[in-house]
Amino acid sequence: MDPSLLRGSVDRSVRSGWLRQSITMACRHAHGGSAITLLHLSASCFVRLGCSAGLLLLIGSAVTASAQAPTSAIAEWELHGRSEGLARPDTVCQDFLQAMGRKPAELEYVGCTQDDDSYIQPMEARYRVSGASAAKIEAYLQQTFGMPSLTYVCCGWSSGAPYFWHEQPGSVKYQIGMGVESLHHPRTQWSAIPYFTVTVAVNRKGP
Repeated sequence: MDPSLLRGSVDRSVRSGWLRQSITMACRHAHGGSAITLLHLSASCFVRLGCSAGLLLLIGSAVTASAQAPTSAIAEWELHGRSEGLARPDTVCQDFLQAMGRKPAELEYVGCTQDDDSYIQPMEARYRVSGASAAKIEAYLQQTFGMPSLTYVCCGWSSGAPYFWHEQPGSVKYQIGMGVESLHHPRTQWSAIPYFTVTVAVNRKGP
């Protein structure tokens, strides 16, 4: 951004009495949507540097820190995360089976969720398959990824404990599971179950 344009924006904000909002919005923009309100610096920008200059330095520092963070995170992943099977820090939450070229036609992609606040920063793609095609998908996931067979426990069918698959050493580990909460319909009656759920998840940080 042209410093003169930013300075003019700051000056207008000061005249209209919206200094705090201006700082908050500028820092939110610099950090890609995370509002970082550095209000304790607003007074010092008047006293020490003049408001325009102080805000320019403040915002410039925020932009620099924001640019350096992804590079640092990727470098850390190269050193440790890759060998641990973690996804790259810049991985996009998406249809992971489609991205791998291993998505069967019977699976319907529902969406992907991510939790950036969790210490392991997981991403989970969710799919569904009709009960009539569930046995076929179960067999596919077993043959392709080694997923355990579904068993009925308590309240539904499940592939059991968390299961991880990776294509080769140093590649991303995917947590793959399949199941449904339902009455105890035997396998021969799976067609009576509307949908089974399949999940494919990755972690971007280690425990």
